[in-house]
Amino acid sequence: MKATGVVRRIDDLGRIVIPKEIRRNLRIREGDSLEIYTDGTNSIILKKYSHIENINNFIIHYVDAVYASNKKEIIITDTERIIAAAGNFRKDIIGKKIDLRLDDRIQKKTTQIIEKNEGLEVTDNLVLNSPTILKPISVYGDIIGAVIVIGEGSIGDTEKAIAEMTSSFLGKYLES
Repeated sequence: MKATGVVRRIDDLGRIVIPKEIRRNLRIREGDSLEIYTDGTNSIILKKYSHIENINNFIIHYVDAVYASNKKEIIITDTERIIAAAGNFRKDIIGKKIDLRLDDRIQKKTTQIIEKNEGLEVTDNLVLNSPTILKPISVYGDIIGAVIVIGEGSIGDTEKAIAEMTSSFLGKYLES
């Protein structure tokens, strides 16, 4: 654990302010959920909570089924990491931090079509140059991740439907 040299007091309501530099480095935004636990010593641990990571095994099987039935490459992310990928991706991309530019695109809250050779920076050493559709996943209006579907010659109705259906299904599943 790295010491920051910052000391904060707890107010009368039990609140503490997390310094801006730490929030920026860890990509913690207003409204994000944090998991709070202890490690058995005198330490309190705050961990950014991922709704999507909690259904990780389900999502892995889901993307494998999408690829098996449609032969469309697909990636699911939360706002921090790649959760699942199916297709011709190296399996070592799962768990990697997403690129800040991808996070910026996800936070726009809109479906985006990335044209061929425009380049979508997903993570270190993975830039998608194929036509791609990016659809944020929303739970109760909060963006918690994204669905990325890769097309072949262009983005067609199939890719749009997969992205829309996957985003909507995961959002509704996590709301229930």
